[in-house]
Amino acid sequence: MRAVSGVLCQVIGCGPAALGLALAADRRGELPRLVSEGLAFLDRAPTPAALSGLRFPFLIDANSVGKDFLAGVRPDGIFATALHGRAGELLRERHDRQVPLALVGEFMNDLSRAVEAVLPDGFTYGADVREIRRNRDGSWTSVDSAGSALVTSGLVVLATGGYEDTQQVSHRYGIPPGRLIGSAQLMSGRLDEAARVLRAGGRIAVLGGSHSGFAAAELLLDRFGDGIPEGGLVLVHRSISLAYADRAEADSVPPALAGRLETCPESGVINRFHGLRSGPRELCLRALQGREPRLTLCHTGSDAARGVLAEAGLVVHALGYRTRAVPVFDQWGERIPMADGAVQVDDECRIVDAGHHTVPGVFGIGLGYARCDAWGRRRVGINTFHGEDGERIVAAMPAPAEV
Repeated sequence: MRAVSGVLCQVIGCGPAALGLALAADRRGELPRLVSEGLAFLDRAPTPAALSGLRFPFLIDANSVGKDFLAGVRPDGIFATALHGRAGELLRERHDRQVPLALVGEFMNDLSRAVEAVLPDGFTYGADVREIRRNRDGSWTSVDSAGSALVTSGLVVLATGGYEDTQQVSHRYGIPPGRLIGSAQLMSGRLDEAARVLRAGGRIAVLGGSHSGFAAAELLLDRFGDGIPEGGLVLVHRSISLAYADRAEADSVPPALAGRLETCPESGVINRFHGLRSGPRELCLRALQGREPRLTLCHTGSDAARGVLAEAGLVVHALGYRTRAVPVFDQWGERIPMADGAVQVDDECRIVDAGHHTVPGVFGIGLGYARCDAWGRRRVGINTFHGEDGERIVAAMPAPAEV
């Protein structure tokens, strides 16, 4: 692509979270200004179809209800047409119920097309950004794998997402790579290896007690049914937390099962960002109460857990995501060190280096760059990315002369 300069802001990554910038700008009435001053979206996917196929291609339900995915779209704004498409209508019908992630993906694709249509040149595809370099004037330039400059802008928003580091986990737990699969792969439909293990009479272990872990277990139980014998599925966890709408709901659960309670001061929801919801929550309670004999829960570090991981025919990685980080270099060509694993952002979504200093002009949004709440829990959710996170970044976008 031809190098572009004089842009107010470039967004690296065009996944669901990145759309929050345009949605927030539309709600604030600032989208026309940002577009006129230069707003560029870049993604490494080669085509629109390839990018669309990456948005929630999962066989499971979301852990949020339908209205959460509609909340960021201004009803009378530029992107309101997406609300009236097939996916938008179905999400509205199921506003108070869990919805399939495939439906959420369809709605995100409708939003993406609407956002792309507003930009004079649309999204830039095939932009494999390998690093971001700061220039002497304080601007930033994205650079591709060939070392060519792509876009120079006053501000950068990193929305490159995250990935499951199965290689690190394989090494840490001594699990041969051939016996380990990422939860995202499994939930995208790669079930052949699980079927082979069960046909051979083997056991499957799920490593991780998060929503992804229990969602993976629920998918396996639904798909293979009685093909999973008693104790044939083991979930190895460090801790388990349930989400509750409020304190009254938490009090309805026996204290031995309720677990730690962290009340979100904004919503009143308990364990808002890490507690289990919907089907995974019900599965967890059934297992804890001995009502799901096919699933055994096992604490990480125990002899039983070590034995299970050593002998399981297949281990499903559900230990969360690491940032798909883009190296950032200062004006002297030195790489700015970031925290290992998950890149940190401050409460204004500004990237923070390993020394806890903000990197001027560089923001992060989405799975790989989630803000933390008062307990250090990462605030992951489409309604968060499309809501307050997008708002905070847009509020920090000045006119070019102020950058």
